[in-house]
Amino acid sequence: MIRLILVILAVAALLAISPTLIGDVGYVLISFNKTTYEGSIVAFGLVMMLTALLLYLSYKLVRYLWSLYSNTRHRFFARSEERKQAAIEQSVWSLLNNDMAQLQLALENNSVAESWYDVRFALLAKAALSQNKQTDAVAYLDKISPSNQLKAAHLWLASGDCSTISGELKRLAEGKKATALELKLYAQVLVQQQKWPALQDFMPRLVRKKVLSDGEWQQLFQRYFADQASNELSICYEQLSKHVKNYAETPYLQAMARTGQLNKIELTLLKMLKKPEQHKAIADILRNSAPGDALKLQASLQDILQKDSHNIDLLLALACLANAHGEYDLAARVFDKALNAENRADYLHQAALSYSKSAQPEKALVLYQ
Repeated sequence: MIRLILVILAVAALLAISPTLIGDVGYVLISFNKTTYEGSIVAFGLVMMLTALLLYLSYKLVRYLWSLYSNTRHRFFARSEERKQAAIEQSVWSLLNNDMAQLQLALENNSVAESWYDVRFALLAKAALSQNKQTDAVAYLDKISPSNQLKAAHLWLASGDCSTISGELKRLAEGKKATALELKLYAQVLVQQQKWPALQDFMPRLVRKKVLSDGEWQQLFQRYFADQASNELSICYEQLSKHVKNYAETPYLQAMARTGQLNKIELTLLKMLKKPEQHKAIADILRNSAPGDALKLQASLQDILQKDSHNIDLLLALACLANAHGEYDLAARVFDKALNAENRADYLHQAALSYSKSAQPEKALVLYQ
């Protein structure tokens, strides 16, 4: 704009001085339709200069007024954006400090930038889940845009309703380029939906891709065997492939002990007893045992304990097995020796059972204090 005005001024100045240079006043005639303008070159030049000056002043005025409006508008929206940013920052810090109440307060009472909408709903869903409000969590998760639903997969699983993401996860997990996370999430979906045949077919791929840790395999099979009929536990275990059985053995043995089928797993436990590194596993397997029959195992335990009377793992295993055989006095005496601060919580139920059944209810009450 300034350049154009300067060009107009230059032309006007040239027109104004040209008569003096050529020694003639000069004459200008402008005709447009029925309208005619005429005058000297000097007068025409002065008019152009005045017009250019007026245009310049008008331009400066408009620019000044626009700057006033822009600054006012910028300050208004800047404060709004600052509040939105502060809400997100506060919620993130609350999440890191595990303060879900403050997180919920920060997001419910403030809006956020459009690009953070889905994150806001996900955080509110997480806060609702921490308060065991599954219905509210699902309502928030439903508001997340379809393109970001899988990013909240763990929240969907925690809500107990993974139907929204199951179809897409299945498609991704069955693809050749599925990531470890996609495979893990799909396995969790199958567990939650109790689709055991599909999970069983999917397990070999989980093993090949090394998707799950040992602890995650244990959790998976604990859910798997817990949902099977007691008379089908052995069948389900035998149907597993060799490599999958390596991860399933301990949960399977725990499930068999929990249903009182000790006689069917006694031989396996005797083999484990020969390996000192598996003594703790034996105690864990028998920890939740129902009444059952494994007399040979008990005799073997007692023989080893005569030589190694301070083996805490085998003492705990013997106490639990004595309970399963109804020998509560023996179990109580062994628990007197084996219980300590480290294992008390894990064996609380078994110890209380032995004390209450052996006419020592005061000891059972002390355990719960």
